[in-house]
Parts: sequence; structure tokens; C-alpha cells
Amino acid sequence: MNSRQDRRRHADGSLPFSNEVEVDTKRRRAPESQSELERRVVDLIMHIGEKPGQTSLESNLEKLVTLLEGELEKIGTRIIETIIECAKNLPDKLTIYSTLVGLLNAKNYNFGGEIVEKLVTDLQTILEKEKHRHAVNLVTFICDLANCRVLSLTSVVEFLEGLLEAAGEEGVPQVRSDWFVYAVLRSLPWIGVELKEKKTEELENLLGGIEAYMQQRSRTHIRILQVWTGSTHEQEEYLECLHEQIKLLGGANWQEKHIARMYIAFDAVLGDALQHNLPTLAPPPHTPTSNYPLPHVVFRLFDYADCPEDGPVLPGAHSIERHLIDEELGWIIDLNEMNRKDCAEALLNYAHRASVPLPYVVLETVFSRVFTLPDSPQPRLFYGALLIELCRLQPNTFPQVLAQAAELLYDRAHEMQPVCLDRFVDWFSYHLSNFQYRWSWQDWNDCLEADVLDNKFILAKEVLEKCMRFSYYERILEILPESHKRLQPAKPDVIYPMEDETHPEFERARHFQALFQEKLTAEAMIEELRVEEQTGEGPEFDSTSFSVFFAVLLKLASKSFSHNFAALTRYHKTLKAVVANSPSMQQVLLSTLYGCWRNNTQMLLIIIDKLLKMQILDCNVVVVWIFNSEDAQQEHSRQWLWEMLNNSLDKLSKHVAKCTRDVDSLKEAKQRKAVKKDEEKEEKDDQEMEEEAAEIDGELLTKEAEVEALVESQKRIFLDVLMKFATALTARLKEQGDGAEKSLWYTFVQGRMRHVFLSHEPVIRAFSEELELELVANSDLDKRAIQVFAEFRALRA
Repeated sequence: MNSRQDRRRHADGSLPFSNEVEVDTKRRRAPESQSELERRVVDLIMHIGEKPGQTSLESNLEKLVTLLEGELEKIGTRIIETIIECAKNLPDKLTIYSTLVGLLNAKNYNFGGEIVEKLVTDLQTILEKEKHRHAVNLVTFICDLANCRVLSLTSVVEFLEGLLEAAGEEGVPQVRSDWFVYAVLRSLPWIGVELKEKKTEELENLLGGIEAYMQQRSRTHIRILQVWTGSTHEQEEYLECLHEQIKLLGGANWQEKHIARMYIAFDAVLGDALQHNLPTLAPPPHTPTSNYPLPHVVFRLFDYADCPEDGPVLPGAHSIERHLIDEELGWIIDLNEMNRKDCAEALLNYAHRASVPLPYVVLETVFSRVFTLPDSPQPRLFYGALLIELCRLQPNTFPQVLAQAAELLYDRAHEMQPVCLDRFVDWFSYHLSNFQYRWSWQDWNDCLEADVLDNKFILAKEVLEKCMRFSYYERILEILPESHKRLQPAKPDVIYPMEDETHPEFERARHFQALFQEKLTAEAMIEELRVEEQTGEGPEFDSTSFSVFFAVLLKLASKSFSHNFAALTRYHKTLKAVVANSPSMQQVLLSTLYGCWRNNTQMLLIIIDKLLKMQILDCNVVVVWIFNSEDAQQEHSRQWLWEMLNNSLDKLSKHVAKCTRDVDSLKEAKQRKAVKKDEEKEEKDDQEMEEEAAEIDGELLTKEAEVEALVESQKRIFLDVLMKFATALTARLKEQGDGAEKSLWYTFVQGRMRHVFLSHEPVIRAFSEELELELVANSDLDKRAIQVFAEFRALRA
């Protein structure tokens, strides 16, 4: 069986586990090598619980225990490592592995001790490596081992108390404390019943400590992470939501029906097992470079009223089942993120599909990831492809529910954060392009009379423009009803008015056109653009001639992207010579480009990106043009303009990162050279070695100076961008008073400010102190205008 078939077999749970065990235990076979034995055992452990076939899972567990017990002496270490790896990476089968450990511990006490020691050691290492997702799975696994009589309940309580104590440390960021509280809360559904029955007082103390922590923690960060800016729709922060779900579970005596507790079937065997105590876990101390998971908001789109009355009921938002379903579907997506088809099949084969309205919970999980801020866990194109695959596999249910979801999102679009609105536009236009652009546009009639800054109008207009990128102009006109002319995109042709003989620059344009047809060289073109009578103080090049030259170049190259790239490459020297160290000429270039391609925003974005790569345009000039140009002012409601801003800032950050890596490489080369110095002494004289060292030092100093200047420039540009937002918001507040905060303009600009903070979080974080001095200490700025900075700072506070 090839590897792809094996992956599919693993994904759909079709491994005939019972047959494998029966054959391997009954059939006499030749002695196998240790490596072959290890591979066979690892495979059996990994695939336990996947479509048991003719025999029950309980029977398969017993057979596997018998097999493993006989091999502990040979490959006990490998067995322990495999079980822990499975507990880390396959949390949906966690209770199977805890039961397996319990049964092995009942038969071999030493094995139980070894796996407990290894478990705590691995957890310590994982925490030090900041792999928090794996760590929380191991915390839950440790708690479940108490249910299987591997660990004493007392030591598990002390373990949880230790985690809660770490959350109470002073002088550490809230995100660190949040993670430890989350780890405790997340494990309680597994161990809550045992604690309630046997350690009631300790459980109450744990819950009391969590309650006290939740009461005092800051909530400033929540608003920047919310999908919707209003209070109409439920948007709880993840830790607050889980806390409420645990409180509701506690009120129900910790009784839930979702977790498959495999150990119950073996209660008689496990009850007589000797138990172990957990070694002490020392959470790694916080350091300035420590990195913790960012908080997030729990996304809710559907409630029980949206689901069919004759089907399964959607669990309530504060039921623990809703949390467990969300987590399990998220695990499926994470495990199958490399293959949309396997992922779709695994979601449709969800173990609890009969007890939940599957299309609704799956779509809510997928959209929660699409709209996760600051960024989605997987590339957003993956989610679009996954939704198409789900519609293909279940054409009678998923397309209808997906249309219902799109309608709900449209209805709530007026309160959607601009960054999330952009993601909705990108997904919806991509989805329509795969379904022949069929959509009931009449259902969106209310956007036709809306303001240009109303999110519903922006959504509809941007969706149609993005659809045009996947198709062609005439096709979009076909799908759009006659009544929706206001949404109709402009024809995406190049604008070139100088063909008209009455145009004042007609003769000059014809002259440049002739030069291009003669294939004049880039060097000669520089001379054509140079001012004839150059004075010492005057400009070297004429801005009008340059604008005409560039417009003609764009017109002649307008046939395709490749024609544009070829023209820009051919006249790279010309462009570089004219605009080098001249922000005003770069502004002329941008204005000319906009004038020619304003009806084709895709072409605009691609050419500007190319000009940035060719270092013809500077990022700070693009920023100034976006905020100060009259041309850009009329485009502020358009998605492409903010896409251009963030692309430019991102390109600058990547350039800084590359130069920083170059410096690190030079430092490593210098270190390697120093190590080899003694070896080369015999072959080279001191002068030669000193010259080589001086050459590396010189290159390193040059590169370090370049990086320092780039970082300073990057900092100045980001500060300038954020200051422009804050100044604009302050001015509007002074003009319109308190009512300004509720205006469409204010919420839109504030949303775009959040967009910049979220899109460049790591970069802005590096100089947040300077930003604080620039914004917070500036008495001219209204405190409400810089509220976004407080939200941003609280993300990792």
C-alpha cells in the first residue's frame, strides 16, 4: 500500500486493527529484528481505536496490552515514547491512551513509574520550548491518568494547584498566567467527577482561586480581537467563555456525556492497581523573550434557532459540549491541514456527528478560523478550498447551510471589523468563482442606498471587483441585476487621455511613443528626461515630462502583467535615475500610475509591488501618498488601498529581516573563522590571516550599519503611519464631539488602525516603548483616538 493510501486509511479510520493483533499473536513467525518490532508496535499503538472491525475497542485494548506487556523488557522505552507522543498529538484519543497506560500499570507497576517520570520530564521540556498546545494536551492526559488509577488523586490535585500557583506569579504578563489557568480549566471536564467525589474541598479551592483570578484580570485586549465592533452579537473572550462553561458543568455535578471514558469498562482491573505520585513540575521562569499563546475571541455564528427543528439540537454556548466539539473539530483541521480532501472527509466522519447538527458546527469552526485575529491558524485559501470540498462531498446539505452562513455574515457586516470584512470578501468572491457566480443579489438590496462607508455597500462592491479578478468584466455584468448598477465595477482598461489631439500633452506623448518604438536605450531616455538648461538649484528632471513618459510606457505595456514587468525591467535605470532620492518624483510616478490604472486595482497593486521590489519606490513615499494624496483620499473606502499599505509595510519588514539574517550569517562565518585560526596558522602567515579577518570585519560593520539604518527607518515609518491615524481620529473628535465615535467614518478609520496593529504585531511590538512615548505622551491626541494602542499593548501584557 502506498503512502497516500496509508494516509487515507489513517484518516478514515479503516485500519483493521483487530485482524492485525489476532494474526500477529496467533501466527507463528520467524524472529524479527528490534527495529522491525519497534515499527510494528508503534504502528499498533498509533492506530488503536480506528474502526475496530469485527471486535470491540475494549477487546483490541486487551490484546494490545498483552502484546506490549511481553515486549516491555525489549522495547519498553520506545513504547513509553510512542504513547506520550500520541497523547500530545492525538488528543481525540486521549482516554484510549490513558486506559492503555492504566491497564499496563495494573500488570507492571514499574512501567507505570517509568511513564510517569517520562511524562513530567517531557512536559517540562515542552514548556521550556514553548510548545503550549502540546503541553495542554499532556496536562489533560496527566489528569486522566488519575481516572485510570495510575496516579494518586492527591498528587494530581497538587499538580493542578502548582499550575494555578504559577498563574499567580507577580511581575509576569497576563498571557502567561492565562495559559496556566486555561490548562487547569481545560482539564477539569476529565477529572471533575473524581475531584467532586473524593477531593471536594480541594476542588472548591481550585475553583475559588480561578474565580479570584478571573475577577482581577484585564479585559482591555478583547476589543481588538472581536469580529464585530458592536455589542449586538455574542463575542466572549476564550478564557471567560471556558470559565462559564466549567461553572455550568460544576452546577451539573460535573456530569457530561461527550468524553468517551474508555477506562469505565475496565474498572474492576484498574481498581486494584497501585498508584504513583507525580514528580514535581517546575514551570520555566518568565524571560523577556518568552512567547505565549495570544488570547482569542470565541466565534459564534449559529444558535439553536438556525438549525432544523427535526435534527439534532445545537448545544448551548455555555455548555461544556460546545467547547469540546469546537476543540475536536479544530484538532481534525490541524491534523489534516496539508490535504483539503482528507480534512473534509475527516470532518464529515466526526465521531459525534449523529448527536450534533454537523454542517452548522463544522462551518462555525471553519469561519472561526477564517476570522481569527491577528491571523488565521492556516492559510485562508485552505479554508476556501475546504468549504468547496465539503459542498462537493455533501451537495444536499452543505451548500444550503453555507448560503445561510453567508446571509448571516452579510446581515452582521455593518458591525464587522474592516480586517474581517476583507477576509469575508476574499473568501466569498473565491467561493462564487467556483460556483458560476450564482447568488441571489436581490437579498442584498439594502446596500444599494447605503453610504459609501457602510460595510454592506463596501462588501458588495468589493466582492464584485474581486470576482472580476477570477473572471472577466463582461461576465460580471451578466450576473449583476439591472437594479444593481451602483455596484457595477468600472471597466478595467488602462486610462490614456493623451491619444486625443486636443490634450495639452498630445505632442509630447507622441514623441515618447516614437522613442519607445525606436527602442531607445534606458541611458538615452535619461537624457531625454533631463532638464535642458540645468541650474545649480533647480530640479534635474522635469516632472511633467516624466509623468508623460511613464504614462506612455504603461499604455504600451498594458496588454498583460508580463508586458508591464518587461517594460519596467527595460527602463529600470531610467526610472531609478529620475526618482532616486527624490520623494517628489516618486509621488509623480504614483499619481501617474493611479491615473492610468485606477479602474484596475489588481494591476495597481501588482505594479506597485514590483516597483517596491525593484527599489524604484520607497515604502515611506507610498505611505505619504496614501494619507496625503488627493487621489488616494477618494479611495479610502476601498480595500485595495489598505492592502497596498500593509503589503508595503510587510515588504519593508521582510527586507529588514533578510538583512538581519545576513548579519547573523556573517557573525557565524567570523566565529567559524576564529575556530579554524589555529589550524591555518601552519599554512598561512599572520598578515594573510589578518587581511581575511579585516575583510570579514569590514563587511560585517557595513552590514550592521545598513541594518541599523533600516531598523530606524522602519520604526520611523510605522510611527508615522500610526500617528497619521491618531491625528485624523483626534481631528474628527474635535470637529464632531462625542457623536463622532458612532459615525461610519470614525469606526472605519479606527478599524483600519487596528488592521495595521494586527497585521504587523511582532514588528510594532519591538518598538512599542517608542510608540508609547509618541502617542500616549502626546497631549494633542485625544485619549479615545489612541485607545487602539492600549488594546494592542494589552495583547501580550
